[in-house]
Amino acid sequence: MTALDVFGWQADETGCGTYRVALPMQGLAELGHRTAASMRMPNSVRDNVDTVIVGQRVCKPDPTVMWQHLAKQGRRLVFEIDDDLWNVDASSPTAHRFFANPEVRANLERNIRVAHAVTVTTEPLAERVSTWNSNVHVVPNAVPDWLVEHEPARRDDGVLTIGWGGSATHQMDFAQAASELRRFFTRNSDCELHCIGVDYASWMRVPPAQTRATPWVPCVDDFLRAIDYHVGIAPLRPHLFNQAKSALKALEVGALGIPVVASAVRPYEGYVRHGETGFLVHRDHEWAKHLRVLVNDPDLRREMGAAAREQARGHTITATAPLWQKAILG
Repeated sequence: MTALDVFGWQADETGCGTYRVALPMQGLAELGHRTAASMRMPNSVRDNVDTVIVGQRVCKPDPTVMWQHLAKQGRRLVFEIDDDLWNVDASSPTAHRFFANPEVRANLERNIRVAHAVTVTTEPLAERVSTWNSNVHVVPNAVPDWLVEHEPARRDDGVLTIGWGGSATHQMDFAQAASELRRFFTRNSDCELHCIGVDYASWMRVPPAQTRATPWVPCVDDFLRAIDYHVGIAPLRPHLFNQAKSALKALEVGALGIPVVASAVRPYEGYVRHGETGFLVHRDHEWAKHLRVLVNDPDLRREMGAAAREQARGHTITATAPLWQKAILG
């Protein structure tokens, strides 16, 4: 197969930009393609008619002008989007205001229309964007290959760490589980809640002596190395926005050999194998029930963690690079 010049035009250089542009470019490079990624488009990319451009959620005014100009030239454009940006909840006020802007929405839709192909993370999101483009490819999120070989540094002083990491867009999710999680920690003084990114432990009023917070870590590799949980949690409210999300949080901890307790909503129901790689919470009281089982049974934690890591081996960037290749060559 002839090698391509592929440029990943990132909207950010944190989580989404890494998982949906930078890592895929690395995967394509391993397949022999010439790739690069950046938030800025070099003139050499703009002027080279043979360069395929993967644009991440292009919707701001100036990037939209550029995208539409490239489309009129007949350039091969692939639009990348990994969230249902038409249904952002008001509990994430900054994102909600931005994506509720009629101009931003119009730009999203017209930029999707002129793309040769669209890449998304999940089937529900594919259904959403197929309104504007019929050539949609579901390319699931994938973790760096090194992660499935990495051993996290966990506490060994008798305190069991339950953890979560992420941005300030999960207030509605933690609101769903707050009372049960607070009750669990109040009754289990030998457990701590470690939050990386936003400190939802304090927001939920978990006893301060049982909380630990690591500030936001913009570099994905550094974030993944900061994970030191014995058990991961992944609360998610059954909201329209969340139905289109991926199971990335379960995948991240699973790749590290950590079992997860996750909300039984569409992203996790399709990934977490209940009782094998983690537990799914169908009713609120099951947060404490499932956490107690894992806290009290170290052998089960190890067994589930090993199964979760084995599952994650099929979801590395090397494993999914052929899907990106197919979408871009489409």
